[in-house]
Amino acid sequence: MRVFVTGATGFLGSAIVGQLINAGHQVLGLTRSEAGVQSLLSMGAQAHIGDIENLDSLQHGASLADAVIHTAFNHDFSTFVANCETDRQAIEAMGSALLDSDRPLIITSIAGLGAMTKGQLASEEYFNADSPNPRKASELAGIALAQRGVNVSVVRLPQVHDCVKQGLISPLIELAREKGVSAYLNDGENRWAAVHINDAARLYVLALEIFPHGFYAGNLVYLRANLA
Repeated sequence: MRVFVTGATGFLGSAIVGQLINAGHQVLGLTRSEAGVQSLLSMGAQAHIGDIENLDSLQHGASLADAVIHTAFNHDFSTFVANCETDRQAIEAMGSALLDSDRPLIITSIAGLGAMTKGQLASEEYFNADSPNPRKASELAGIALAQRGVNVSVVRLPQVHDCVKQGLISPLIELAREKGVSAYLNDGENRWAAVHINDAARLYVLALEIFPHGFYAGNLVYLRANLA
């Protein structure tokens, strides 16, 4: 299978590329730089020049593939709302290239967009369209595409880590080192779900190879990266 991967040279994307190639798939990776091209070539992948704001490049890349895995996202939280809108447009562009086919589109979202009711345990087996989190735009775009017949699934990620990088926890660790104190809420018994990068990457590959593998919510299939 030829797979178009966005974020292909990023932290998670590069791990997905490696596992796809090891599983015998061909990879077309999105990159905007010559360094990215060389990185992809060194992994055994092909490079597709573009970025998540260049909708034509996204649509073209998707049209060349048997499947699409979308992991690219701008994590500059000072422009978070705008970044979520960019992601929505990117998903719509790639999905439009997959209309009238059964080629899968796997998009990335975050844990915490499920149903949360005060006094009850939260559930990830639903999508809360009323969530105030701007990141819901990605899943709303997926739902709209699924209603048009696109084969869409969603991976909701918690913190993704390896032996060096701990996702959003890493800046908190650095802050604690700088200040000499690590703060916590209430009695410190809170838990933050996490998954090792290799396990997360494997989930994306499995989503392609043994789809459907998740739970249905309307027209979408959701896949979760469990605590690891």
